[in-house]
This record gives sequence, C-alpha cells and structure tokens, in this order.
Amino acid sequence: MAISPLEKQLAGFARWKQRQRKILDQLEPWLQQQNLYSSEIHHAIGRARAALRNDDITVAITGEFSRGKTELINALFFGNLGYRLLPTDAGRTTMCPTEILQDPEAEPCLRLLPIETRGHDISLFHLRQKPELWTTIPLQLDDPDVLEEQLKALTATKRVPRAQAAELGLFEEIDSQFADNTDDTVVIPRWRLAQLNIRHPLLAKGLRVIDTPGLNAVGNEPELTYEILPNAQAILLVLSADTGVTRSDLDIWQQCINPAGQLRQGVMVVLNKVDVLWDDLRPQEHIEERVLQQRSDVANMLDIRIEQTFAVSAQKALLARIRENHHLERRSGIHRLEDYLSTCVVENRRDLIMNDFTGEVQHAIESLENIIESRHKRTQKQIHSLHEVANRSDSSVAHLLRETQRDKKRYQASVEAYRESRREFQEHGRILLEALDLHSLDKVIEEARLEMSKAWTTPGLKEAMRILFDDINARMETVGQHTAAMRRLIRGIYRRFQTDHDFPPLQPAMFSIVRYQVELGMLHQEAEVFRKSPRTTMTEQHFVVKRYFRTIVDRARHIFREAHREAREWLEHALDPLTVEVKEYRGAISQQIRDLKHASQSRKTIQQRILLMEREARRLQIQLSSLQNVRQALNNPIIPNEQGKVRPKVIEGSNDSRLAR
Repeated sequence: MAISPLEKQLAGFARWKQRQRKILDQLEPWLQQQNLYSSEIHHAIGRARAALRNDDITVAITGEFSRGKTELINALFFGNLGYRLLPTDAGRTTMCPTEILQDPEAEPCLRLLPIETRGHDISLFHLRQKPELWTTIPLQLDDPDVLEEQLKALTATKRVPRAQAAELGLFEEIDSQFADNTDDTVVIPRWRLAQLNIRHPLLAKGLRVIDTPGLNAVGNEPELTYEILPNAQAILLVLSADTGVTRSDLDIWQQCINPAGQLRQGVMVVLNKVDVLWDDLRPQEHIEERVLQQRSDVANMLDIRIEQTFAVSAQKALLARIRENHHLERRSGIHRLEDYLSTCVVENRRDLIMNDFTGEVQHAIESLENIIESRHKRTQKQIHSLHEVANRSDSSVAHLLRETQRDKKRYQASVEAYRESRREFQEHGRILLEALDLHSLDKVIEEARLEMSKAWTTPGLKEAMRILFDDINARMETVGQHTAAMRRLIRGIYRRFQTDHDFPPLQPAMFSIVRYQVELGMLHQEAEVFRKSPRTTMTEQHFVVKRYFRTIVDRARHIFREAHREAREWLEHALDPLTVEVKEYRGAISQQIRDLKHASQSRKTIQQRILLMEREARRLQIQLSSLQNVRQALNNPIIPNEQGKVRPKVIEGSNDSRLAR
C-alpha cells in the first residue's frame, strides 16, 4: 500500500530535525574552540537538542458521543491494516479517553486505569508512573478477531449506586439512558483512561492519537482539557454532518478548544457521516452545494475559516481503504482532511521548536554577534589609534596617555554604579522568585484545604475559596510589580553604558509575566463561576473541595511552576551580555594604556601591535560570518527532500586552528 501523506510528512520532519541537530553539533565545539561558549548558549543548545530528540506529534480527536470519532481514527490513521482496529459496534462507544501510541520498550498491550482511581488525590501524570494501579492486557496483533475482542474493553461500563457515581465525581455522567429508576443505580465507564500501545509506521515516527469520548469525559479530567489538548499539534472536533453544531458541540468548542476566544493553529472541524447527505436521485452538483453550505454554516457559527472544515464519511473511507475502492475513497472526503492534517501537524511542531527552542539558540547567537561586532569595532578603533600614535611626538603620546587614564577612572565609576544596580536587580529577583515559589504557595494551599474541610456551611466553604484565590492573585501582583521594576532597571543599566562609553545597542532578553497573568485571570474567572455555581451548593462538600483543587488549584500551581522556571532562567542570564561587555571594555582600555606606554619607548613595538590587531580583526570577522550562517540555517523552515543534505557546512574556518584563541 502507498505511503500515506502523514507518513511522508513525518519522514520529512525527521530529516529536518536531523539537519537542525547537525548544525548544533557543529556549533557547540566551534564555540568552545573560539572561547565563545557561555552558560546562556549551553542551556539554549541543551533545550533545543531535547526538543529535537522528542518525536511526539499529538493529534487529539474530540467531540460528543456517537459522532464517529473512533471510526475517523480507524480510517485516518489505521486504514492500511486491512481491518477495523478500534471497536465501533452500534450501541457501543469508547467510554474513556484513549491514548494510542507506540512504546518501543514495551510489548503491544492495552493498559487500563480503573475508574475508582478518581477517588485518589493523584494526578493522571503521576498515575501513569504507577503500573500497579493499571490493568494490562497483552495484545495479539497477528489475530484481528482476538484483537477485536480484546479492544472491546474500551467500551466497557459498570453499574454502580448513584451515590458511588457522585462520590467519584461522575454525577454529570448520569443520563436517562443509563439510569435505572427501580434500584437507583447508574451506568458509568469501567475505565478512567486507556493506553493502547501497538506497532504501526505512523506511531513509530512519533504520532500519538488521543480519543476523547464526549464533553463530560474531557471536563472531568482537567489534565486532558488544560494540558494535553492545548499542547496537541492538531485538534479535530468531530460533528455530525446532518445536524451541524449542536448545543453540546458548542460547549466542547467553547470550554475545551477555544476557551479564550482566540483560535489557535491546528484546529480542524470534521463534519462526519456526510454519506447521509448522499442521494443517488439528486444531481451530484446539488449534493456538493448542500455539503458546502453546511461547511459554511459551521465555519460562521464557530468563527473559523471554511478551509478548516471538512466533510467526511469515516465509515466509507475505512471501507474503501480495506477493499481498495479508490473511487469510494475519494468520494469519502478523507484525502482532503488527510492532506491538511499532515501539513498542519508537522508545521505546528516545527514552528514550536523554532520559536521556543532553536529560537533561544538564535537569540544567544545574536547576543554573541553583538559582542563580536563590539570587539571588532573596538579593534578597528585601536588600529586607527595606533596608526595615529605611531606618527605623533612623544609629548602628544604622553598627553593621550593622561586622557586615556582619566577615561579609565570615569569608566570605573560607571562599573561601581553597575555593581550597585546589579545588587538591586538581584534583590528584586529574590523577591520575585519567593512570590512564585511553589513550596511557599503549597503551604497556603494546604492551609486553605484545611479551612475548606472544616467549613460547616456552603457560604463558609465558598469564602475559603475566595480567600485562597485572593492570596494567589496577590502573589502574582507582587511578581508583576517586581518584574516591571527589573525591566526598568536593566534598561537603565544598558542605556548608561551605551551613552557614556559608546557600548553597542545590546538587546537584553526580557522576562514578561503578562502571559501568566492572563492565564491566571482566566482561571480566576473560572474559579468564580465554580464558586458561585448552584451545582457547588448542591454537591456533597468533600467532593466539592476535591474537585476545586483538581480543576482549579492544580492549574494555578502549574502556572506558578512555569513562571518560576522561566523567571529563574532569565535571572541567571539577563545581565550576561553586559557583563561580558564590561569586562572586555575594561581589558581594551587597559591594553590601550599599555600600548601608549610602549609607544613612548619604541615605535617598532607599535607596528608589531598593529599587525596583531589586524589579524584579530580578520578573526573576528570570520567568527561573525560563521555565526550569521548558523543563525540563518537554524531559521530555515524548509524540510529537505529525501535526497537533501542533512549535514550542512555552516561554520567557516572551524577546522583552522589558527583562528582559535
């Protein structure tokens, strides 16, 4: 069977990552050889390498029950197997979120996390690390019939008392189709999460597929809603072609996919089961117009481009691929979705690496370029000064020496002011990190948990929730104030040296707290809705507390953890470029004084010094050219074809030991 578009794109993406790694492999030893290696560039290269080693490409499929999500997964990713991989029998649907992946270190298996773990105060992330809590079923991939029976576990349910369902936080799962009025029991999913580990070419290249069964299942697992879905390279919202966007579809869109009203990249809306609109008694043009109108209506309602909507029949697509019916496959609409998805997931992942990881390397390289340009400028200035000194009288040289010594004293005063400003900067940073410190925040959270558990009334419980978030907001306000002060301080420090001592216009990296403030603000709004909700009033108190901490407080901790990490890294490197300039300027002015002293003794010494400085200028020019080549190569988004080079030569003179210091 022909290689799918997604497999081709993933193979090309692997070549692009290999090329980026090769560039970094050339860059690091060359920087060390040239004495340009810094802690900033070390951390940036390390993070970029880790991102380039990570092969994960996540595609999340979401939508309400019975929209055909599972069949779409079968057709889109596993149609080449020759049989239906995931169960889709009438009346049976996937009941728990399912991750489909390939773990090369484990045998093919289905891992199932019991629904009872919802009663544990442990995140899904940590539950993944506890194999003793999972049920593992070894899979027989070579026998489709046996495999089909094994995978029916994904649709398993169990009947429990209504009170137990509520205890597990599944009261929203209770539906008239499940409830039994005679014995007050309800049907709930048997499993909380499933991991399907199988061998497949797409999965081997890093593809991971997330199948989410309905709004309640997503909403009951905050890690799915607020971590896995936002970090997916593509999200497919599956609707039914004959109904368009229903109320529950819109809830999923607003709560899980587009909560901030700012549509992210990689979102696609699939109008599945389009074959219900097929009618052999109507002209094909009429059917196509009706489908296009349905896509347009959906695009307008969700405020997306019509190019992001796709009319598909997943069932017909899978049937066509199993029977190799190319006409039916084309008519199913699967090709257009497949092509768009293939390009989208790779471009999104590549852009993420370029913006967030190799972008850090590029910024560090730009800082080095500024430093080298400054060195080159000072070197040319020194050459010019030495030529002038060589033609001056001894008295003129003595006068110039006295002026230079006065310049050094003025510069020393600036250095003392810089040290004082640096101490002030570090003090602001200490307070900032204390406000973001998770250990300190956890103490406040634990105190709030105790207060909530002791609250006798619902108003008391809600008041404790309000006080906790007031404290969290106050901490972020402190962070914002000190961040603003530090930004002003660092700009002032840089500006003084640029104005008084002709330093190059360095662009210091800046830490912005705005993104975290926006995330926390949105979370605060959600916390207020939760706090004031009638459901909160009507629900048993200890579960309200558990749900509040699982859905709200845990996400606040995540925001603080990420902000602390970014702030700490910024504090470590924010002043590095200026520190280098300060040291080099001091060395340059000291060397100038030595040159002037030698000039008064021997003009021959001056000529030798000019030759050395001219050689240094050439070396600096080669360094600068090499760094510019690296930066341009890292910024190249073009994916090489199968015959393309993956080991570009971007470092000039890297093997020339004469260029090393």
